[in-house]
Amino acid sequence: MSSLPYRLSFYPVLKLGEPHLSATMNLMQNNGLDPTLVSDTIKNGEATLQLTRMIIENETKGKVKRQLKSICKVNGKLVTLKTLKVVVTPLIAIVDASAAGAALKDPKARMQIIDSGVKACTLSRAQEAKKEYRKCRQHREKIEKELANRVLPSSFSSELDDSNTEMIQHWEDEIDEFEARMNSFQDSILSSGGTASLLKDDEMDLDDGGENESMTGNDSFKDILNRFASSSWTSDATKDYEVISINDSYYSCLLDLRDGVKRLDDQMIAAHASCDVLSSLSTAESVAYALERSRNYLYDVANQDFNGDDTIAKATERSHELVNQLEDALNACNKFMADDPNGLVLTLETIRKSIFLSVEDIDLIIADWGALCRKHGINTFSLPSLQRSLQQELDGNIEAKLELPKARKAEDEALHEFIEACETVSEERTVLASKLSTSVTERIKSLGMEGSTFLVDLQTLHKCTDPAGFSENAILGLDAVSFLILHRQVADGNRALPLSGNTKNDERGGKLDVVGSSGEKARILLAIETDLPGSIGACCSKPTTDVLSYSQVAPVAVVYDEIDAHVGGRAAVALAKMLSDQTRESSNDGSSRTQIISITHNPAVAAVADHHLVIQKLPMGNSLDGRVEVLAKSVVGEGRREELARMAAGDLAGDEGLRFAEALLREASLHRTARTKK
Repeated sequence: MSSLPYRLSFYPVLKLGEPHLSATMNLMQNNGLDPTLVSDTIKNGEATLQLTRMIIENETKGKVKRQLKSICKVNGKLVTLKTLKVVVTPLIAIVDASAAGAALKDPKARMQIIDSGVKACTLSRAQEAKKEYRKCRQHREKIEKELANRVLPSSFSSELDDSNTEMIQHWEDEIDEFEARMNSFQDSILSSGGTASLLKDDEMDLDDGGENESMTGNDSFKDILNRFASSSWTSDATKDYEVISINDSYYSCLLDLRDGVKRLDDQMIAAHASCDVLSSLSTAESVAYALERSRNYLYDVANQDFNGDDTIAKATERSHELVNQLEDALNACNKFMADDPNGLVLTLETIRKSIFLSVEDIDLIIADWGALCRKHGINTFSLPSLQRSLQQELDGNIEAKLELPKARKAEDEALHEFIEACETVSEERTVLASKLSTSVTERIKSLGMEGSTFLVDLQTLHKCTDPAGFSENAILGLDAVSFLILHRQVADGNRALPLSGNTKNDERGGKLDVVGSSGEKARILLAIETDLPGSIGACCSKPTTDVLSYSQVAPVAVVYDEIDAHVGGRAAVALAKMLSDQTRESSNDGSSRTQIISITHNPAVAAVADHHLVIQKLPMGNSLDGRVEVLAKSVVGEGRREELARMAAGDLAGDEGLRFAEALLREASLHRTARTKK
């Protein structure tokens, strides 16, 4: 294989007139591109837009997996691939019959087809009204939730009279006094020299990244102090009820402080007990006592008569030496634990001295906190919020109560605007659905579907106040759309029998995405695209607010990817003429025409084209560097007739094939002339 990097480039050049020119410049400006990149190229009312995408393979050493990178430009300006797609999507529509047929199962995709024919201003108004209503509704719900979650005593009465006011004032004074006590308690702890030193000294933190167990299991004592220092009564009282975290509340930090002090006390008791067990000579269970007993036994052995046996004497002496070494190690261990500044006992004492309060002192504070909460019938984490609610009641200036009527009024106004906008959208959709049903039904008659009827079934399923009506990802408006294909009974193969009034007996069929064949879907999609240029390509892509501005503007070019794959015979000829008609029919405002590019294997479709390009993949042996080479060439005159004959009959094409190709070209020319005269 060649070492040359993989490289694939695209350089489409578009000529933009109005309305595409203004819309494209606005789109570029909204996406951070300088619109003068296009406006500077304007000549005779047209601008040039060159879109470049180069796909290259990054150099990889020792890796099998290929890494591809896109280099994108708009008129020579480097852009991201996302920006390039945003600019291209409204201008070039790609109609993939298979992908579009699959997309018909999606309700949003079907509505996207219909909305491509609705006025952009109508859709934009409905979109903005939907956003505004959702915002106002959420604001009102938040205020109501805040009022519902206000913390008030269980005995509170909403009717304020003199006696109630006096009682509320008493409650508030009582909690104010406790708040002052809590603030003094916190200040006394944090202002002490030991605590301040501990919070600043990183070396005093026993939590060493996992090598030593944290003293409190999850947090070191320094972490507990830091959390307690960062919490406050005022902070809990003023926090939004939706963002209060119980684990970080003032009361929770107070409980953690109490547990931390208790664990420190327990650890100090255990450390002293450990020293006693090692070194106490009065405790029978201590290591020092056991060593002393062992030494006495060795003395008993040494005082015995060995009868001249030096081996026992040497063994006894060596045992004495080892016991002495063990005693020295024991003394060193005990000295480090009990007396060394970095030892366990002194380290624990240093940390414990940073908090001058006992567990009992903190328990008294916690008990008084709990007594106040039980008195007012609230949970222990809500005492600061209760104080704030009482203050608001006394002041008579409860912001939520004042804002709620305003919020409800704003929501009602937004809902009214949203309803009107949705009704306007539904009205336009209804008119469009009727026209599209009639037009597509007429068009598919020439595509081999004489006895079939296409129907756009539009139904209103929701209200504006339903989540399916106002949620962010819901279909715009209140409607749902289905595409139906109905087949009437045929009398003689050409003439459909009239309906008797009972459609269930006279017609068969159903939803297009369910009962439609691949050929029926392809033909109906083409008919829809003919009436609503760009609609089928739009249904396969994710809709964006920017693209809505193009809903009434036909694309500059439409690429059909084998739209005729399931069509043959007379229907294929009619389909080809329909494709040709799209290049000559003006858009809704009559200001521009659309270029059609069709990828096809059907000679009838190829014959009707103004330009015929043949794409061929060359044999692998023709490439010197091992890359696949593709040849694109234009065929005209005799070469085109031969290519059409080959498309029709392959290698069997002879004089009859050439005559067939000539007939196709002649028919296409007559159709082109007839359309030009119209």
